[in-house]
Amino acid sequence: MSSRLPQAALAALAGPLLIGGAAKILTPASRLAWPYRTGPLRAPLGPRLAGGAELAAATALVLLPGRAAPAAAVVTYGTLTAVAQSLDGQRCACFGAARLATVGRAHIGANALAGAVAAALLTADLPARPRLRAATAALAAATTTVAILLADRRRARAEETEERCGEAVAGVQLYVSDDCPACRALKQLIGAMEPVRQDRVSMTVVSSGSELPPEMADMSVPCAMPVDAAGGPVCAPVSGIGAVKALIDTAVIAGAGAPHAA
Repeated sequence: MSSRLPQAALAALAGPLLIGGAAKILTPASRLAWPYRTGPLRAPLGPRLAGGAELAAATALVLLPGRAAPAAAVVTYGTLTAVAQSLDGQRCACFGAARLATVGRAHIGANALAGAVAAALLTADLPARPRLRAATAALAAATTTVAILLADRRRARAEETEERCGEAVAGVQLYVSDDCPACRALKQLIGAMEPVRQDRVSMTVVSSGSELPPEMADMSVPCAMPVDAAGGPVCAPVSGIGAVKALIDTAVIAGAGAPHAA
């Protein structure tokens, strides 16, 4: 009889797929930071298609016998790794509306590791054990849910308790990317501002989250750092259209007459 360990390892890979798939299907598209704006994967259909595919893959991991189940896991997590790589630096919509960090190396690495585990299981001819796999998948899904809720609560608390800057802000160092719809919208807002406000903004275009300063590594573009007259950071960085625009407004008001940071 096959060892329970390979069966449990295979079923554990289904847990995140169950939660991610259900979250995409059940969360209203308007609440998702969905990265695709055109093509068949655009909202609202795109999240439903992606969520349905994840749920189907999770079901395959639980029910399929032999090497078919780990093969399905290799394909699924290989695809997720490629997608995560293509979305590096953008906000994660993997688990619905949860306040998770942007897609980055840790996210890509986790998918790649899951794919490697699945590939290792291809050497084991696993009989169908739906009850054992279903129980393990449910436990993995519950563990994933707890981890998401804890991360979501920490991020929400950080957002709620973020202190307003008490120092004079002379300028704003703004970080955007070329393939970010929110960045394009923010650029339009900035373009409509009066010149004195536009002069306070120094814009840097990045291609991935790894190019952001270390203190902003878990943020998604557009994000910004308030700076003083010498260009040094003051107070906490912010992320999102509303927060960045408010910071620019503050910089103009609080830093009136101060030279703009180069």
